[in-house]
Amino acid sequence: MNAEGINVDLDLILDRLIDNLGSGVYFILITSENGSVIKSYINEEEFNKASISLNISQIYEMTEEITSEMGIHDPDFNVIHSDNFYILSIKIMKKIIILLMEDQIEISKVFHIINECLAPSY
Repeated sequence: MNAEGINVDLDLILDRLIDNLGSGVYFILITSENGSVIKSYINEEEFNKASISLNISQIYEMTEEITSEMGIHDPDFNVIHSDNFYILSIKIMKKIIILLMEDQIEISKVFHIINECLAPSY
């Protein structure tokens, strides 16, 4: 994928997140802005991927509307904390990456992994 001079390799992002986060990540979904699942990984449990991606996409749409009304920039990510877990959703190049992971994982590690998978296009 190429947009705004950056190449985004979704397969590489998915593989690196799985390899680096190990059993601390329960699922990873990569979706379009409208909630269509493009790539997914589920560790151990079964989740309704379509429902999760659609709901996160709707959250992004609502936050974009709210921030626009307030006159600030659209959000690049959301973090939801529940018990011992994070749901982290990151919007990048018109795709949304959604992770359910243990809260022992540093969120900055996820951003670092994704940033390593981005390359300028020439």
